[in-house]
Amino acid sequence: MAGDDEKPSRNRERTLVSCCSNKRTRRDMSCCSNKRTRREIPSSPEQSSVSLNDLQPLLVEILHRLPSTQSAFLCKSVCKKWYSLISSPYFAGRFITHHLNHHYKQNPSALLISYWSKPSWNVLFTFSDEPMFRFDLSYLPERNGCVRVSAIVNDLMLCCVAKIEIGMLQYYICNPFTMQWVALPLLEADYMNDYKVGFVCEPYYFEDDQGECFINSKYRFRVVHFTRIESTQIVMKTYCSETRKWYRSVLEGSEFWWITDVVAHNGKLLWCNREHIFSYDPFNPELFTSINCSYMQTRLLPAVGKCFGVRQGFLCLMELIGVGINRTFHIWKLKDYNNGEWSLEDHVSLDAMIPESSLVQEIVDGSENKLKPLGFHPSDGNIVYLHFQTYVISFNTRTKELKMAGKIPGERDSFCHGKVFHVELPLWPTPIAKPIEIIPCY
Repeated sequence: MAGDDEKPSRNRERTLVSCCSNKRTRRDMSCCSNKRTRREIPSSPEQSSVSLNDLQPLLVEILHRLPSTQSAFLCKSVCKKWYSLISSPYFAGRFITHHLNHHYKQNPSALLISYWSKPSWNVLFTFSDEPMFRFDLSYLPERNGCVRVSAIVNDLMLCCVAKIEIGMLQYYICNPFTMQWVALPLLEADYMNDYKVGFVCEPYYFEDDQGECFINSKYRFRVVHFTRIESTQIVMKTYCSETRKWYRSVLEGSEFWWITDVVAHNGKLLWCNREHIFSYDPFNPELFTSINCSYMQTRLLPAVGKCFGVRQGFLCLMELIGVGINRTFHIWKLKDYNNGEWSLEDHVSLDAMIPESSLVQEIVDGSENKLKPLGFHPSDGNIVYLHFQTYVISFNTRTKELKMAGKIPGERDSFCHGKVFHVELPLWPTPIAKPIEIIPCY
């Protein structure tokens, strides 16, 4: 009997050992299985980043086909990686090349008017139906409403604030579409009123003959501040983007005085007096030339107003000459830049123009020689703008029609210190470097 009792006891022991053994085996197998599973998942940031980097070419292929710059910039907010990718010059080049070859159309542009309206200068008015051109300067650090637009090159805007209390001028370069900006070093102002400003900038991208786009990420620019001193001197202070400093030089001679604003064209700064157009290359200061334009005056009558600018890629001078009903409208084009050859493109008397309405007729008749040239249409070579007080009138040189283009908000004399600019949105906005330290220039 005792032996029989021992057998079940041994059987129970063997069963317990077997169960424990099975549990350990399953636990060990489970651990091995988990270990194998964990090995299949990248266990380091380097492995994870490699897998993400493998997707970068695919992301570029997808994102550079987005329909517009605005949609590409919206995608920057998806994540940091997308922001870094879309902000890179490589992506900009791919985006521009694709759109130049497949979806190219003329860059949107507008005529922008910056004028004085009590109590501020930073009143902007644009002739464009595109909502992208409805911008202001509120993102700049100046809050006292004294910012004025001095020049525009493509999509870059040069703005100025006169700090009269310390005798300094503060210049900003900004992109109104991206709201990026940089402050230039303070500039000592010899005279606050009698000065002109020029701004030239290399393009951010250019296209070769094969349609490939190349990014000029280290583009250069120059800001030139012209001040008339005494009767025979013009002091030029030039800001160099590479050195981030102002440099001073002097033009000797009263013939350099101006009667027009300074215009940027083909990388040069140009201005006009009564007999010459002067051309100055800020990137090559020794290249200073003058173009004779004295024979353009076909009558010995006073010029009511002049507008000097670029029309369809050519330098043009628009003017109203004469008094009363004898006023005539002229547009001269610089046909041959090297030889200084001009051609008279349009010659129309005011009484031959066709007003679209009685209101336009009343404005023209009642302007009493105060109707003045305003600017050229950004894209339509047949249309120019005239203004009287706050009324802006378009004139079609082909059909001779006068139409009401708009009325500038503000008081009737608010446009007496206004300036007109051509602003263009390229296929990819020009980026601006981070703000630099502001160092006074004495």
